[in-house]
Amino acid sequence: MTLVSRYIARRVFRGIALAFVIVTSIILLVDFVEATRNIGDDGAFSLVQIAGLTLLKIPQLIEETIPFIVLFGVMGALYGLNKRSELVVLRASGLSAWRFLWPAIWVSALIGIIWATVFNPLAARSMAKYQAILIEAAQNESGPTPSILTTEDVWLREGIDGQQVVVHGKRSPAKPSTLTDVTFYYYSVEDGIDGNTSYSHRLDAKMAKLSPRGYWTLSDVTKNDLENRTERSLTVSLPTQLSLADLREHRKIVRKAAFWNLPSKIKAAQNAGFSSVGFRLQWHKLLSLPLTLIGLTIVAAAVSMGNVRSGGVIGLMLIGAATGFFVYFFNNLISAFGQSQALSIVTASWTVPLLVLLLGLAYLARLEDG
Repeated sequence: MTLVSRYIARRVFRGIALAFVIVTSIILLVDFVEATRNIGDDGAFSLVQIAGLTLLKIPQLIEETIPFIVLFGVMGALYGLNKRSELVVLRASGLSAWRFLWPAIWVSALIGIIWATVFNPLAARSMAKYQAILIEAAQNESGPTPSILTTEDVWLREGIDGQQVVVHGKRSPAKPSTLTDVTFYYYSVEDGIDGNTSYSHRLDAKMAKLSPRGYWTLSDVTKNDLENRTERSLTVSLPTQLSLADLREHRKIVRKAAFWNLPSKIKAAQNAGFSSVGFRLQWHKLLSLPLTLIGLTIVAAAVSMGNVRSGGVIGLMLIGAATGFFVYFFNNLISAFGQSQALSIVTASWTVPLLVLLLGLAYLARLEDG
């Protein structure tokens, strides 16, 4: 790497680091204020404890803003080079935009790789610690029940006594062995036909508690069969092979997992018969993160080249910022289509990065080469 390339890479890295500090400070302040309102009203946590919880939560919040940080960081670095006419000198010495853009591309790609493989697992771990602290506080009745502890859908499946049973209910982390608004779906296995099942009946209960001894205790139970006959019982006990560990693990996945754990999470969800769309979408999003950052770096460079030629500093910087917000909005929109399976996971994950990269290259080529 030449001296000029090292200088540009150092300036770009410094610009991204400055943008990281600014964005992180804003997120930290906003989330701390919100936390004092949500979990600090009853005095269960001191301000120091709330600050610690906020620091645990921040890494995962920052992950959503990494593209913005790189975009604004590169724009700030190149704006600084513009302000001191360094880009003019580089171009006058015979260096094209493609030459002095490579260091910025390498820095952005490296940040994307390091974030996906190193910081993402750390963010997932810190978020798990954050959740564990709030759950322990709720179980000890020493704290409130903030939004992170709201009930979640749980899906369980097992085969017992020649039947397959699918269980669906809502679980609160404050009561890990209890499901509310729970339904047991029973399917009979047809003899001689491996894997074929037919619906038998269902049990609806207000609450179901899983005992370590191997049975469910259901309260306020209603049984419905194929002929719409209804039977009501106050309590019902059902044998089960499920354990408390199964109840904790086999639930509808709604949280993000660490990068290195995603392949096993995808396989586990598929083996359990649940959708792995969320995990696969997150996996491809992390894989495409370096390409996303490269595309935004080229967008920032295109804005900077426009500054050199036309002098519209503020206007073009605003255009660059608007482009970043548009990319964020469009990326979330495409991801929603992928989550609903209207688009394939690969299409939903890689379309926006490739589109940003190609448009940035086309615009920069028009400015540089005419």
